[in-house]
Amino acid sequence: MPRTKPHLSFDENGICGACSAHQKKNEVLGGIDWQQRKQQFNNLLEQAKDANTPHYDVLVPVSGGKDSITQVHRVLNRGLRILAVNVDYGIKTEIGKQNLECIAEMGADLVIFRPRQPLHKRLIRLGLEDFGDPDLLSHTLLHAYPQHVALQYEIPLVVLGENAAFEYSGESDEVGGNCMTRQWFDRYAANQGQDARFISKQYHIPFVELRFYDYPDEIATSNTRAEFLSHYFSWDSQEHLKIAQSYGFNTLNEPSEGTYRNFVGLDEKIHRIHQYLKVMKFGYGRATDHACEDIRNGRLTREKAKLLVAKHDLIDISNSILNDVADYLEISSDSLSKMIEKYRNPDIWQRTSDGCWNIPNHLQDEVVAAGV
Repeated sequence: MPRTKPHLSFDENGICGACSAHQKKNEVLGGIDWQQRKQQFNNLLEQAKDANTPHYDVLVPVSGGKDSITQVHRVLNRGLRILAVNVDYGIKTEIGKQNLECIAEMGADLVIFRPRQPLHKRLIRLGLEDFGDPDLLSHTLLHAYPQHVALQYEIPLVVLGENAAFEYSGESDEVGGNCMTRQWFDRYAANQGQDARFISKQYHIPFVELRFYDYPDEIATSNTRAEFLSHYFSWDSQEHLKIAQSYGFNTLNEPSEGTYRNFVGLDEKIHRIHQYLKVMKFGYGRATDHACEDIRNGRLTREKAKLLVAKHDLIDISNSILNDVADYLEISSDSLSKMIEKYRNPDIWQRTSDGCWNIPNHLQDEVVAAGV
């Protein structure tokens, strides 16, 4: 991983926190006892069932992707009443809609929440133009809204996905545990304090209009627990893909734009803009994320990973996605392109003699040697 990755730290040997966390998970001696963690999860499910709440026992936030299908899979066939909550915060793809249908077919009630569009589109536009992130508040909505629903229905257990702080950054102090907290939300769901309260004050939007975009603090004194599934099961994209496919999950016929995997980034289009802005700001993209995960899990050599990153990481946004997102936001494609270009980091990117942008020495030796 590059040092430009937000929240990432390196030890005195140059090992990043994500690799250190992976070693902690997988040490033969002194590592995590996954059988014990699985039993702890089973106990949580029994406690949720015994709570005898009026509506549901478990809530699972879902996108329809492989991970959220796996989350539902982990709570099926336990005699639980399951509510799956999808936050539709952008432009759903056809394959994304098909995969989301798997959730209801599995045996969970499915609720789709789509925020009122005039306000939500405004939030996407201001996030993109003023902060270089179209998902600035979409991500906080994604994390916060299901917990508001859990409180409303008095659901005792929310089964979240992975704790990204531990899996991808390796931090292990206040963010390496099993539950989502306000502290975790502020650091990893919100973008460095640019949360709903900040946006409300900065842009004179009544906070009551943005309540679902913010963490519900009352959850701390409620009977609802929001638990990261990755605390109880080793988080593995390939294993989750197998599980999801057993329920009818569809993949693409070719790699997703910006990476070499064909089973990620399927459900929503604006997220591609978010990921490309990461390339513009920090000089790396989704292919790097996925290659590093596959290296840690022993599925790629570092040499092969470099070739995949060189081939996929810096691919431009396709015109089809650019046009679809511009149409959705009710702006021109040219305006959208200019908003994105504004965030190109000149400390990372340089112009070549023919006027094109590139990242100097970005795996150039590997590219030349392999003819990528």
